[in-house]
Amino acid sequence: MTGGCAGAFFLLAFVSYGMGSALAGQLAGTALVVLNSVMVAAIGVLAFRALRRSRPGAAWTYLVARGAEAFLLTAGIVLLDSAGAGAADIAYQGAMLSLGLGSLPFCLALDRQRWLPRWLAVWGFAGYALLATGAAAELMGAGVGVVLAIPGGLFEIVFGLLLLARGFVPSAAVQPSAAPVGAPSAVAVDGDSRAGRAALAAGLGLLLMAVLAGLANFGVVDRLVSSDAAETSTQMLSNQRAFVLAVVALFAVVCLDVLVAWALRAFFDDTHRTVPLLSAWCRTAYAVVFAVAITYLIAAAGLLHDGPATDEISPNVYAYITEFEEIWSLGLILFGIHLLMIGWLAWRSPTVPTWVAVLVAIAGAGYLADSIGALVSAAYTIQVAAVTFGGEVVLMVWLLVFAARSRSHRRSNPDGNRARELRQPA
Repeated sequence: MTGGCAGAFFLLAFVSYGMGSALAGQLAGTALVVLNSVMVAAIGVLAFRALRRSRPGAAWTYLVARGAEAFLLTAGIVLLDSAGAGAADIAYQGAMLSLGLGSLPFCLALDRQRWLPRWLAVWGFAGYALLATGAAAELMGAGVGVVLAIPGGLFEIVFGLLLLARGFVPSAAVQPSAAPVGAPSAVAVDGDSRAGRAALAAGLGLLLMAVLAGLANFGVVDRLVSSDAAETSTQMLSNQRAFVLAVVALFAVVCLDVLVAWALRAFFDDTHRTVPLLSAWCRTAYAVVFAVAITYLIAAAGLLHDGPATDEISPNVYAYITEFEEIWSLGLILFGIHLLMIGWLAWRSPTVPTWVAVLVAIAGAGYLADSIGALVSAAYTIQVAAVTFGGEVVLMVWLLVFAARSRSHRRSNPDGNRARELRQPA
């Protein structure tokens, strides 16, 4: 049933988006594009349900990628009316880049589960890689995206028909054997393994976020934006390609935010029953607010691409940049609350050192102070988070060290690993 529904959505999404694009600018066209986005998100949810137990990493990546695609496709149709064709095209190419990159581990998982013939899985992997390459080329100014999207598009049609015919067909499951004498220690090893994988996912996600956000925000956006609207537009016109790539990098940070949120939830799952879930949803809500803020940067980039003259577009570009900063600042309230909850969980955790928990909580308090201060008074200029953000860095390093130690422990405990293998399905 799950696979059949996913197959139907694969095929119907083609029809709805094609017709919606043909009717662009009309109410019916907007409705069809939104319907396509709903089906795209539904495909991600259905695939997640099918893969989350056997391939959780691929399942989460595909779910977030499909969600990002759905968001950007909807944003594109809205931006077409408010900011022009340039902004809509940037949103569309960003959606295709998300789909292409997020589908690569999905195809590998389908092959390892033997839910697809090897040749079809290879076709899908190559097709999505070409789709991502074409989208990146379009964002860089090379018009090759349509040609490179053809193999991936054909794969989705074939895959959709295959899902309609037989659905997701996992390999036959084998019941686990009776637990041997060493089973209790195997349970502990399994718990350590899960915690280690969650720590590695969260740590690597935080590291990649730090790199992307640093390059995009501090290396490009902050460097191009000044207090003068005309100067800002002139700088951005001279660095359009870098600005577009910075916007894409910031949206990648949004996706990583969601993945890190749920990896941290998995890591602290044994610490408390409800707070890890609340913290994950809080950071996910922040990611949504951040994504909405980034649409204003997309609008600014679109105006720079389509605008007739700097003196005419400067006020609008500057207004979009201001909206981005204000909405992001509001979203950081949610982010600060998330860090406070993570700090509390770390305090209660028997694994995380107390000093790490304190620094994470201080980082959350810094974001809250800055965001609420700016909301209460326009004269607020203090940047507390510029000092307290070190708690995030400390958490990232500690998670990576914990993951490395956990992996080393599993390698040095072959008896426990053997017991775990005996408990697992063949």
